Amino acid sequence: MLFNNQNKIHVMKKQIIATFSMLVVTEVGAQVGINTTSPQGALDVYSTTSGMVIPRLPNPQSISSPVEGMLAYDSTNKTIRYYDGANWSTLVYSKEQTKSNEGVVKINAGGNGAGNKPSWTNVSANTVKQITYNLPLVYATPPTTSWPDNSANFDSKVYAGNRFLENAVKGQVHQWRVIVNYTKSANIYSQDVRLILRNPTSGFISEMSGVIPSSKTSGSLVYNLTTIADVASLPAPVGTGTGYVLEWVASDTMNSLSVDSITRISFQKN
Repeated sequence: MLFNNQNKIHVMKKQIIATFSMLVVTEVGAQVGINTTSPQGALDVYSTTSGMVIPRLPNPQSISSPVEGMLAYDSTNKTIRYYDGANWSTLVYSKEQTKSNEGVVKINAGGNGAGNKPSWTNVSANTVKQITYNLPLVYATPPTTSWPDNSANFDSKVYAGNRFLENAVKGQVHQWRVIVNYTKSANIYSQDVRLILRNPTSGFISEMSGVIPSSKTSGSLVYNLTTIADVASLPAPVGTGTGYVLEWVASDTMNSLSVDSITRISFQKN
């Protein structure tokens, strides 16, 4: 009796495997339902107690041959990513169909090869200097630089015509982080180095002062300036502006000053 039961179990296993194989073959291109006998699409998964788990990867960009519409969970950034045929984008909540518009773009230099940093020597007191870059821009490598999904990775999306540009989303808040290195002569007075970000179209100005103690002759200053993208700052077709001019001016003679980096941080705007 035990022998016969084992034979029956063995036969049943074969039948189940054979049936499943036939199902996979015959259901290709048809509607498939899991926990439902009336699927409403190519794949219909029904459950009242659980969810669906998609592939989890530290970096979906490691997939060698992604296809448009592919989904993956980015376990590093804790978000669902999808492949749009050209780039991996992020799923975000919005009342409108949109791509993620947050991102960080760090400019290290400008010009061919490694590029050059904007720099000056022997600048007299109260002399205004504009910060400009040669093209192409040289960016920090990912993940430090992570362009917004709604923006192409072009120089003209952050800097054009000697003007600094916000991400093209009206109402989006941006922070500009500027690091400068300096040398100066020692004197009995502290020294003020002011950074000015201004919109020539609207007259808007955001500025911040960095104070150098009298005893210091070299070092770095870090500035954080805030802007909100609007019609007067964004270029066409979103607005009528041309971006921002970035300048600096010191209260005393500077032996040298160079811009180490400029980072544009775009905060998510729904």
